[in-house]
Amino acid sequence: MGVGIALARKHRAAATEEPDDELLASITSPTESYRRMEASVSSQHLAPAAEGHLRLLKRVVRAKLHAPRGFAALSEVAGFSAWIAADRGDTALARARYQESVRFAESARNPLLVSYMMGSLGHFAVEIGDPHQGVRLLDKAARQLDKSSPVAARAWLASLRAVAFGALRDRAAMSEALTAAERLADRRPGQAQWPWMFAFTSAKVARYQCSALAKYGDLSAARNVYSTTVPSMTAPKPQALVKIEYALLLAEKGHHDEAAELGAQALWVGKQYDSERIVSHVRTLRSKLPDHSREVEDLDQMLTTLYDEDQW
Repeated sequence: MGVGIALARKHRAAATEEPDDELLASITSPTESYRRMEASVSSQHLAPAAEGHLRLLKRVVRAKLHAPRGFAALSEVAGFSAWIAADRGDTALARARYQESVRFAESARNPLLVSYMMGSLGHFAVEIGDPHQGVRLLDKAARQLDKSSPVAARAWLASLRAVAFGALRDRAAMSEALTAAERLADRRPGQAQWPWMFAFTSAKVARYQCSALAKYGDLSAARNVYSTTVPSMTAPKPQALVKIEYALLLAEKGHHDEAAELGAQALWVGKQYDSERIVSHVRTLRSKLPDHSREVEDLDQMLTTLYDEDQW
């Protein structure tokens, strides 16, 4: 009996040790590489790699890395898989993967990671048309942070909240969130960044500001931000998303030809990179446009060729 107790204690002690650093680095590096590729590589190509890596990592964590840092690695790859699923238009899988990422972050006992994954889920809810649930989740994400949290984390969450409040047409809350994001961006550049997130700069705040203003419906302000934000963006997919958000606002305000032209530009990127997220937004845009203009006819032709691969 004494030997059994000793073995049990030894097993519990081993289970709480930090995992092997070399193995951990090996299993986390692909996730970082996938994140860097995502903005300019087809989601169709990345999805199998992300899902396969998630399956592999689940087995490795269960067998060898059943410790906080192992669960943190799982959370990161599940969150990335969710993003790719959302880009491909699979909202059910995206929601499931985001929920997994939150659970794994909680198992990692890392409030900052929980905040990031819950905030990502909240932004996803806003983007699929459920801003009330998005705000609720973003509020929960914010409660995970404290004064010691990186300013990049707080700037990022403030930007997401601005977009959510823009969708709810709450100008006061949107403006307050944007002010907080602008105040926090670019502060403490030497501060350690989240390992799963790039530095959060004022340029990124401007990108979310454009989205928030477009969802709110302020054409004048959105036009000013758009004119300075888009030229500075080099990654095709994020740039196309900004264009289509702005185009939807233009269509709402009666600028149909300009909206159709931007929609055609975004659609080309969406098709090239297999982003159903972008393509779906373009379809929504087309439903808000009238017939009988050259720009709208060009957009219609491009939408028609979605069903004829030989045309691309």
